[in-house]
Amino acid sequence: MTFKKFFRKAHRWLGLLMALQIIAWMASGLWFSIFPIETIRGEHLTRPLEGLDLDRLDELAAPAEVQQALDSHFEGSWTVSSLELIRLDDRVHWRVSGQHREQPFNRLVQADGRQVLPMLSATAAEQQARARLVTPAKARAVEWVKAIEPDSEIRGRDLPVWKVSFEEPESLNLYLDPWTGEILARRTARWRIFDFFWMLHIMDFETREDFNHLLLQIAAVLGLVIALSGVILWAVTTRAFRRRPRPVA
Repeated sequence: MTFKKFFRKAHRWLGLLMALQIIAWMASGLWFSIFPIETIRGEHLTRPLEGLDLDRLDELAAPAEVQQALDSHFEGSWTVSSLELIRLDDRVHWRVSGQHREQPFNRLVQADGRQVLPMLSATAAEQQARARLVTPAKARAVEWVKAIEPDSEIRGRDLPVWKVSFEEPESLNLYLDPWTGEILARRTARWRIFDFFWMLHIMDFETREDFNHLLLQIAAVLGLVIALSGVILWAVTTRAFRRRPRPVA
């Protein structure tokens, strides 16, 4: 078999074998390049948390008072990893994150340190979600999510969470922290298309997260061989690269 014939066959059969995956790579890459990640995530559909009003912090509790409130709330040992002030529902709160019984937690404490705010009810979660929308909308459903599948649209999140679903805008689902009411994730129809393309792009058809697995590595090597063999075939079949016969003396 000649050199040229070998590369022609390799290019042809590998191209046939990899055609669908190469199309998937190109189509998904095109989708990723057209839509900014901010719009895919739905960040334009919700309002950010408001900034703090420093003139309204007269009755601010000291961290020691916040600790006392949390001691009473947990009735046991706990550790803090972060403590910050946020504005929610036009009120200032201490937002505390940490570990309790080896589980992560987020809590809101009143600015004056008197008590820890209770967990959101379904009604309160819906109100929080609706208040955060840029365009007012009515919630389609409110769901308490305490278990997810590996390919879920909120995989990798601490559970449980509140899920508030809207028909509009863009079939939006908002996932809220049940203790703070903060938006943990936004999922739209556009995001779900993105997630499908991402699965095809990285060839992880189960968890859609692994970018370093053998199947993808093999496919990438084959794709590289197809591209290189195509370049070599073009070179050996192009007149400019052929050896010109020496003139007869």
